[in-house]
Amino acid sequence: MTSASNFEAKISLDTPLADYERLIEQHVQSENVEDDATLENNYNKIATAARATVDKLLFESGSVTKENQEKIAEFLSKVKEDACFYNPNSYNEWIVGVRDKVLKNNMLDFWCDHMVKKELGICWARDSDYYDDMEDPEPRAFYNHAGCVAPFDQVDNSSLSNFLNISTPTILQAPIASNKALNFDAVISLETPLADYKRLIAENVESENMTDDDVINNNYQKIASVARNTVWKLLFESDSITKEDQTKIAEFLKKIKDDACFHDASTYNEWIIGVRDELLKRNMIDFWREHMVEKELGPCWARDSDYFDDMEDPTPREFYNYAGCVAPFAKVNGK
Repeated sequence: MTSASNFEAKISLDTPLADYERLIEQHVQSENVEDDATLENNYNKIATAARATVDKLLFESGSVTKENQEKIAEFLSKVKEDACFYNPNSYNEWIVGVRDKVLKNNMLDFWCDHMVKKELGICWARDSDYYDDMEDPEPRAFYNHAGCVAPFDQVDNSSLSNFLNISTPTILQAPIASNKALNFDAVISLETPLADYKRLIAENVESENMTDDDVINNNYQKIASVARNTVWKLLFESDSITKEDQTKIAEFLKKIKDDACFHDASTYNEWIIGVRDELLKRNMIDFWREHMVEKELGPCWARDSDYFDDMEDPTPREFYNYAGCVAPFAKVNGK
């Protein structure tokens, strides 16, 4: 294989986009680069440096300001744009790790406002000629975290309908289901989310006609994903939420948790941390104290799920130790 040109792929932390564009122009897009193998190697050399720079900018700084987030996202958008043309597979493998670390570090502003909204996830058939499956569920699944859904999958949710005393009805559609799931629409309205959710679970998970464990599991996952997205919409996409609305949302969330404790506790536990952090960030202290804490809507654990057996696990207690609160069961146990 022809080696890459002898150049230093140096990208500074101060002007990463300008440095990257200069390197691409000189060593990839230049008319002087005529050999395809050299062009490919040059691109991969620059792209590797670019990805490492994104990692440093996101994860090796004490704090990332709003302005810095904009700059990083602009840089990342260009990196993805070129990857879709030259080497999407390497980008796709890397961006999954970026997503996981962004969520692990609770960088929800960057996740929601940039990675999701600007579609900085994996390259796929809609933006790269390397792929042709427009029904591939992976690009959509990439964004289904922290209450988000893929922008290209969203319906018009500009209002929150009668549930929050707004007139226009809206619904959330389910992500594309696994091939092993039944072909049904997991539609949960914002007017009657609890009733819709219960009906979907009764018909597609708990029905006596359901005998295949894989189908039951996939049906549950499909419904639960929509339910979590609905909670997120109800909590965080309304200008104001009344006391009555809070009670309804909490009742809906309680049922979601009850089922998660039986079917898939881990996914719920990962998601509910993001809900807590968003509540506290938005100073929604009433809902946090009166519902999340008082009704124990935090992570599933050994006291309410057979998936766990450590009754001394400190994580469930620590979940509630915010805004002056402590876990209700910690008060009872005197711990």
